[in-house]
Amino acid sequence: MKKVKLKKKRKFKFRLIAYAFIMFLGYELSFNIIMNLKLVNSNEDFIKALMVDSNYHLLYEKKADDLISKLFSKILNVNEPVSILENTFHFKESSAAMAYVSNPKTEEVEKLNTKPTVYIYNSHQSEAYAGESLEGYNIKPGVMMASYLLQEKLAKQNIKADVMEDNITDYLNLNNMKYNKSYIASRKFLEDALNKYKNYKLIIDLHRDALPKEKSTIIINNKSCAKISFVIGEDYDTYKSNLNVATTINNKIKAKYPTLTRGILTKGGEYSNGVYNQDLNPNIILIEIGAQENTIDEVLNTIELLAPIIGEYINET
Repeated sequence: MKKVKLKKKRKFKFRLIAYAFIMFLGYELSFNIIMNLKLVNSNEDFIKALMVDSNYHLLYEKKADDLISKLFSKILNVNEPVSILENTFHFKESSAAMAYVSNPKTEEVEKLNTKPTVYIYNSHQSEAYAGESLEGYNIKPGVMMASYLLQEKLAKQNIKADVMEDNITDYLNLNNMKYNKSYIASRKFLEDALNKYKNYKLIIDLHRDALPKEKSTIIINNKSCAKISFVIGEDYDTYKSNLNVATTINNKIKAKYPTLTRGILTKGGEYSNGVYNQDLNPNIILIEIGAQENTIDEVLNTIELLAPIIGEYINET
């Protein structure tokens, strides 16, 4: 009788262990299937997702430290979830900072069969927007993120835009150059781009300003938007051509959204840059969207208004 009872206890223990193993395995598989879901299809959707009060959309690579995950990861490939950050954005670590780099081949851009007509770059790639809500995710939204959002919005206007992918921070570090030499670095990459393709109708150096929130923000259509301004240098022979481009676009903005633009600032003289690489092409303009206290959703709201206006300008030139 004792032997029978011992056998029953052993069988019960084995069953219990087997059930626990199956439940654990089911949990692991279910968790990793959910982790593999692609939750957004575009940069715009990703930015909007970041604004909601949850963190399910930030799924970094799962580090498999447990034995079961290590055992089954090679078979089921569940250890490398396809996250939003891996599909839409990826981050490139430089020696100075974590620089945001985006995948330029989004679905909207890939649909375009036309040649590119707009080129977007950032002389000051590290210029950041307010990102308190994103600090826990190690994400600092900035002008590079805004460039890819603008690219995507232009694609919806059937305007193909290229975005500079070169890392200016790395270039400065490798050449032992300080931040105030950023325009020298961006000039090198811009010249390379112009040598490859000379038919851009509009070239945008996208920045953000440094202003108090009340001066850089406006409510339009019940949405908080980051204000826009233009900067044109005067210390080169063809500056009037660049100024004319900025003036035309600025006037179009004023006609539709008078409070959105802060106007055009011209700079020249001994104590000013005065060029901003705009001497390389008559279609280069510098646009500042918002300032350091603006959030990326405010920038996105502005880009939604700006993209159709740029599209209108491109179609008229």
